[in-house]
Amino acid sequence: MSSGAPDAAAWRRLVTRLDDEGYDVLHMPQHRGTKGFSPLIALAVVASLSQRLRVGTLVLDNESVHPAIVARDAATLDLLSDGRLELGIGAGWLEADHVSIGQDFATVGTRIERLDEAIDVLRACWSGDTASYEGKHFVLRDAPNDPKPASAGGPPILVGGGGKRVLSLAARKADIVSFVPNMSAGRVGRESAANATGAATAEKLTWVREAAGARFPKIELHTNLTNVFVTDDRRTMMEKVARGYGLEDSEASLAIPHVVIGTVAQCVDQLLERRDATGISHYTVFEANLDAFSPIIAELRGR
Repeated sequence: MSSGAPDAAAWRRLVTRLDDEGYDVLHMPQHRGTKGFSPLIALAVVASLSQRLRVGTLVLDNESVHPAIVARDAATLDLLSDGRLELGIGAGWLEADHVSIGQDFATVGTRIERLDEAIDVLRACWSGDTASYEGKHFVLRDAPNDPKPASAGGPPILVGGGGKRVLSLAARKADIVSFVPNMSAGRVGRESAANATGAATAEKLTWVREAAGARFPKIELHTNLTNVFVTDDRRTMMEKVARGYGLEDSEASLAIPHVVIGTVAQCVDQLLERRDATGISHYTVFEANLDAFSPIIAELRGR
């Protein structure tokens, strides 16, 4: 995942690197309160530079723009990239994204209600010639659906979260469910770290299975790989990571889905074992970790 680059040449170099090293998707976040490229525009450039890489938003803030506008932008990018878009959309968690433009920051409950409706709006805008929808928060009245996305039904929708309500929503309606720390506090801190452990993730998986019901086998499970620690001194790093996540047992650090620790071979084994244990098969590696992850992805491609 990348927020952008200093200039166009650096952006092109990054895309070439990801393509050459065998990554499947380039994800971009959307934050008005921090620095970074506008994701859908930057991803359109990515799709023109690479004929292989998929492109995705991780994630758009549903509070920023009416979902019908997002639907048209997404359909355009999906069409022009020959169906290579993953549309990640969320309820919004960073208050600065809204305060910086003088926008009210609604309660968590209201934001999740709007996200629920927004997914229905997106689907409606990608089906048929026109879309109509009557919700509590969003309305469509014979809105023209043009252009159409590359395939019927539109691009896969990714929704993630750390709380039961949003993950249950994702399980019912999304194609890709992303497990992330609970950011209801609006910041990264001890609360989010405690919500990112292996035990917390196991509970999240239970919520998703229960809410998804019969559609669970069709859902792709995703998470962010926020820390990549390639080291020959695995034990010391495990102890350090455990302390950072508030864990007493250093072995529990290996169950944190957002972290890999050890030699390249150990990191590869950890990812494959985690896939078998949890079903999580879709990882996003942060740009800051690309150098550390390069030998890991090379090893993964070789297995």
